[in-house]
Amino acid sequence: MQVYQVPYNFEHEEKIFGGYVSLRQAIYLILTIASIGLFFLPFMNILVKIILFLTIVGICVIFAFLKIDGTNADKYFIYIFKFLANRRIYILER
Repeated sequence: MQVYQVPYNFEHEEKIFGGYVSLRQAIYLILTIASIGLFFLPFMNILVKIILFLTIVGICVIFAFLKIDGTNADKYFIYIFKFLANRRIYILER
């Protein structure tokens, strides 16, 4: 029996919610909506709450919808974080 290799293309995200938003984007939008809960914390100043809220909303919206050179921004951020967190070995050669 012959076995054939089937090529897979994982670059495309399937739009699940209404044909406009993928699952990854929906999770980021849910996190954005959930960040409204910051306003119900009684021990924080309102200015700090607003700054945290706007920061979380900005990051989530960028991660959900921005693409950098065809790569999603969240995946791009993970690549940068892995590069910075990775230990590098420097070899001095003369």
